[in-house]
Amino acid sequence: MVQSASKLLTVDEFISHYGECDRYKLIDGELVEIEPTGPHEQVSGFVGRKLNVEIDRQDLSYFIPHRCLIKLLGTETAFRPDVIVLDQTQLINEPLWQQEPGITSGN
Repeated sequence: MVQSASKLLTVDEFISHYGECDRYKLIDGELVEIEPTGPHEQVSGFVGRKLNVEIDRQDLSYFIPHRCLIKLLGTETAFRPDVIVLDQTQLINEPLWQQEPGITSGN
C-alpha cells in the first residue's frame, strides 16, 4: 500500500472526489491507495460465492454488494470491504444508502 502525502480528508470529501474509484480507501482522514493481489481477489471471490450459496439456500433477505462503501461511525474512515453481507430489510435505516453509490455506516 502506498499512502498519499496530502491534507486530511473528511469522509464527505473522500466520497465526493474518490467515491466512484475503488483504488482508494480513507483511514483516519488519510487517503490510502490499495492494490489487491490475484490471490487476494481469489479468496474474496471464493468467500462471496460460498456466502451467496448459503444466502440462497436459506432464502435470507441478505445480499453482497460489489461496490459498497462503509463509513465507520465517529471516524473519518471509509472503505470498500472485500466481502460484506447486508440485510436488505435494514437499509431503510441507512440514510446514506439512497443518496450515494452503496454507502452505509458501519455499526
